[in-house]
Amino acid sequence: MSKALIFGRDAELAQLNQLLAQHVSFLLHGPAGVGKSFLIRHLAGEQPALLYCPDSASGQTVFRSTAVGLLARKNPRLVSACRSSGVNAIKEKSAVSLRGFVTEALRGGTHTLVLDHIQSPSRSFASAVKDLCTATDTVVVAVARSAHMEDAGFLLPMFADRSQKYALRNFDSSTANTFAAQAAQKMQLDVANREDVISKIVLYSKGNPGAILAMLKMASNPKYVAQRHVKLSPLYIDFRLSAGVTHG
Repeated sequence: MSKALIFGRDAELAQLNQLLAQHVSFLLHGPAGVGKSFLIRHLAGEQPALLYCPDSASGQTVFRSTAVGLLARKNPRLVSACRSSGVNAIKEKSAVSLRGFVTEALRGGTHTLVLDHIQSPSRSFASAVKDLCTATDTVVVAVARSAHMEDAGFLLPMFADRSQKYALRNFDSSTANTFAAQAAQKMQLDVANREDVISKIVLYSKGNPGAILAMLKMASNPKYVAQRHVKLSPLYIDFRLSAGVTHG
């Protein structure tokens, strides 16, 4: 993963590593674009015990992703279940059998299941996750936009203690300005009002790194440039209109 994507997050990475080392379940939450997925994928790449599920919309997608991850790690139970068919065998298995294989494969280990992009999980989804954790001593890191029921759904009771909720926040003003300036340089943003563009984008974004990158990319579009000056008001209006789609 590009170091640019985890700019300014050394303290957060250290804190997340500490939580993971404690082998406890926790909820990682923060606004869209703040970098939750970037950080957790970075950590998953460094720690073999982390099983990353990029799509946690349903129990079946979670168990399928987990099975693929375990197979990639040559887990004996998954290797035996899939035989020579490999990942294709996982795709063909029913949700019930897949859940059984994954549960057996996780027993005796100290795995952490990362559920990214959860979408207000249902009661049955949460029950399946809880049962898996109880049966296998697996812990869960759930990734959501907020620590509210509307986002964390029925998984929220798993993180009842305040210490089990970790908020990833936008950059402070100074960090956001440095991040935006470096990103603009890498994007080779060549406009006459570049400094004003950076300043206004940091203001508009409220320090959100995903929003900063998106608006800087838009600033390179000829649609928003006239005589080498970025038209900031139309850019911001269009960003706001598309933000729910591009940063969902």
